[in-house]
Amino acid sequence: MTKIRNILIVPDKFKGSLSAEGVADALESAVRRNLVGGMNARIVKLPMADGGDGSMEVVEAALGGACERVFVASFDALMRPIQAPVLLFDEGRQAFIEMAKVCGLAMLAPQERNPEKTTSYGLGVLIAAAMARGCRRVVVGIGGSATNDGGAGLLDALCDAANTPTRVRTFSSPSGAPGLERTCRSTRLAHIRRVMEGVKITVACDVDNPLLGPDGATMVYGPQKGADAAMLGRLERRMERFAAEAGLDTVLPGGGAAGGVGAALHKLGAELVPGWKLFGELAGLEEQVAAADYVVTGEGRFDSQSLEGKLVSGVLTLCRKYHKKPVVVCGQCALAASVWKKAGIADVYSLSEIEPDLARCISDAGRLLSGDRLLVAGCDEAGRGCLAGPVFAAAVILPEGFSHPLLNDSKQLTEAQRDELRPVIEREAVAWTVTAVSAEEIDRINILNASIEGMKRSLDKLPVKPDLVLVDGNRFSSWNGAPAHTVVKGDGTVQAIAAASVLAKTHRDQYMRELAETYPQYGWDRNMAYPTEEHRRAIRTYGVTPHHRKSFNLYGDDATVLF
Repeated sequence: MTKIRNILIVPDKFKGSLSAEGVADALESAVRRNLVGGMNARIVKLPMADGGDGSMEVVEAALGGACERVFVASFDALMRPIQAPVLLFDEGRQAFIEMAKVCGLAMLAPQERNPEKTTSYGLGVLIAAAMARGCRRVVVGIGGSATNDGGAGLLDALCDAANTPTRVRTFSSPSGAPGLERTCRSTRLAHIRRVMEGVKITVACDVDNPLLGPDGATMVYGPQKGADAAMLGRLERRMERFAAEAGLDTVLPGGGAAGGVGAALHKLGAELVPGWKLFGELAGLEEQVAAADYVVTGEGRFDSQSLEGKLVSGVLTLCRKYHKKPVVVCGQCALAASVWKKAGIADVYSLSEIEPDLARCISDAGRLLSGDRLLVAGCDEAGRGCLAGPVFAAAVILPEGFSHPLLNDSKQLTEAQRDELRPVIEREAVAWTVTAVSAEEIDRINILNASIEGMKRSLDKLPVKPDLVLVDGNRFSSWNGAPAHTVVKGDGTVQAIAAASVLAKTHRDQYMRELAETYPQYGWDRNMAYPTEEHRRAIRTYGVTPHHRKSFNLYGDDATVLF
């Protein structure tokens, strides 16, 4: 019987394409579609966030009905009046605020994005409103911002809410967005801290960047917020002046998040924590990782930042603790395989491998993630460890919705079960092929290369080209332009590979039974040429045949035999 597997799906959003919930739903469909026993798998979906866009929805899902959204009159990043949400929970004692929903980059049209004009003032309005409602803890997710003002606007809003004296704006932008005054700055910050006394601020950060320098807020994130090369220099100098005047920590990890809002809130006593950790605690992420057989995570773009404070890095941290290697699914992958393998990731599946056109990849992400209408070919071989006969390789494309209670790694099935499955697979498969690589060729190119060559030949013979190739084991190169991935123990994990293992095994067994009629003394109808004692004894007694693999240790000892 196929083992019932526990699958944890814990993705971030695919920014500009799918919400974290949408990604999780699509991946569940893919798992049930392709996993051996997938229809019966126990799947836990934990759509997650790291402090950026969509974080509020993740918190709402984790809290269930024990929360309430209220809307507060505030301002977007260009100081236009808006109604922005604050999520209240714990009977109103705590609040969650998502900066992306008030000063978010996605709220601005591309031509409006200008970090010399945008301000974090609206975020400060929401924090002040939460405190005014009696919240004793305010959690702020600061990813996805449009700002690079060092948190000056935020501090101005808190000053206004604290009824501090009128000031002269010296950090204001060309648009006239609010800015913190130069004079009496330390006095005004101290007043804000007094007003906030007894209120705990927790900041969910999605990055570890400091405030200044080549890895700082401006140089790393300014371009995506609309800054050109000339503007970057002006922004960095402006940030340097403001950091000195406000006494911000310029090397604090995460201080550069949201264009310096991390450093500004830290100055007010806030605790900066990785967003994934905060949301993971709400959702019981660690317990779910510990219980899972397989962990699948991912985000829209998988790059070096993914391993430095974002959700994927958090999932990796927990997986290492429980000795598990997750699979990452992404829209685009910008990391070399050597990098993500070293990080402890089992494999990375990128949608852009299947659909290289970026616009179509983004618009069609749900279908690509779920595998809807994708042709997935599974490949496996049989007879690799035998002393005689060809190695057989198969490629199988199963139809959508295919399921059979017996389907599993052929080695886990009885001969009768394999024989029952073979005609079902051959009849119902979208396409299938089986190829044999002779003993003579095995001796010439070695068994590993012969196995790989056999699978490639089987793929070549398929009447339709697959969109994705999945191969049992850990050694296979790309094939004919289609993305190919290896799956260790894939014959017991992936339906298409399991089907290929059944066809390769049954076709090879049939061949060896027929060959045994010519060479009955070796018992190939019983041992199929595996290195059993019966087979080795026959070799010693009767010698070798043209079908034996002469590069193998046929006699089972250390003696060198020349043929």
